[in-house]
Amino acid sequence: MTTPAPLLARWQAEASSAHEATVMPDGCRDLILLRPRAAAPVWFVSDLAASAYAVRSEAGDSFLGLRLRPAACVAEAALLAALQAHPDSDEADALALIGEHVRLDPRLDEAQQALAAAGGVQRAARQLGVGERTLERLLRATTGRPPRYWHGLARARRAARALAAAVPLAELAALHAYADQAHLSRDLRAWFGLTPGALRRRPDLLVLLDEPGYA
Repeated sequence: MTTPAPLLARWQAEASSAHEATVMPDGCRDLILLRPRAAAPVWFVSDLAASAYAVRSEAGDSFLGLRLRPAACVAEAALLAALQAHPDSDEADALALIGEHVRLDPRLDEAQQALAAAGGVQRAARQLGVGERTLERLLRATTGRPPRYWHGLARARRAARALAAAVPLAELAALHAYADQAHLSRDLRAWFGLTPGALRRRPDLLVLLDEPGYA
């Protein structure tokens, strides 16, 4: 089957014991099939996270995730209704329905790319040839998040991924346009729940930050 254009990545997970998994903000929404060990399967669409959070699962629970591109606009109610109308819906059904109920917005994609690359919201708006209010309306209407969310997330994800290299934190802060090391620490802690030094000691979380997502 042809991969639908809005699909960015596919993932699976199964819990061998009860535990909590950390989810890092990545600028994407996922269509997820949860198969609890002792209950009926359920489909849902994840929200755009603004900070790291934990998901608890019980032994035997399994997950199938279809990660959508940051510029994907989801007709969530229609998509979930179509999937839940057939309790035995599987990945093939979901991929077909993504093609019907999810679209890529080229204006949103252009705006997100500008916000990821520019040195701030004002510069991104100038690059796009629009006013800041116009940019704000577009982002809020299509994603529910303001431009500063997208600019800030892109910078934080790039800086966090760079922690895998042995770069001094003060230098890393300057490379990613933070005012100083303290600014970097506050920002990464707000987004990812840990300071840069603590993140460096968590290769499992750095792996999560390296998965496909925004910027």
